[in-house]
Amino acid sequence: MNEFREFLDTLKQPEYVHVLLHPIPVYGLATALAAYLAGLAFKSRATQVVALALIILTSASGWVVQYYGEEGTDRVETMVTPKQKAWLEVHEERGERTVWMLYGTGAIAAVTLLSSALFPKGLSFLASATVLTAAAALFLGLWTGHAGGQIRHKEFYQGPPPEAEKKSRIQKRSPLTPETAAPPHESPGLPVEPEPLQQEPASSEEKLPQ
Repeated sequence: MNEFREFLDTLKQPEYVHVLLHPIPVYGLATALAAYLAGLAFKSRATQVVALALIILTSASGWVVQYYGEEGTDRVETMVTPKQKAWLEVHEERGERTVWMLYGTGAIAAVTLLSSALFPKGLSFLASATVLTAAAALFLGLWTGHAGGQIRHKEFYQGPPPEAEKKSRIQKRSPLTPETAAPPHESPGLPVEPEPLQQEPASSEEKLPQ
């Protein structure tokens, strides 16, 4: 009973809910995409309808996952090392791109589902667009999850975070300009002799002495 209460308490922590829900846009979308491909292969309209509905639901779950992830960011930042924090920033950036891709996938799947009801024979280009966008969203979800796994699992560490590598590449590709380069060591030069003063010629207006 005490363990069940502890479980209910952990549900109040947004970072814990984020960990529970984040597989839905990945594993759920992968399952829905596989079902949709099977429906296309066997030309089963019922399977396609169910699979499209699952694609829409799993794509919409990306908003919930992102919401709880953002709510728990401050708490997680207080418990991680600088290297883990760098991975957290990468995870957030990838998550923003993934959620927009999920929105696009859900929208295209909804259009495909509606067209299947209006046009029984279906529109092949919408089916292809659904498959391509779902596959792209699935890849981005896996890529985002990879960065998220680096935050708390030290056994997954493989070199520095991508942001650090990106900064090092930028520094290598952009050499210092002459203005920003350090000035070379100036050697003492030879003493410069002062130039002799040149006398101005006498004016023609001056009178010669008598």
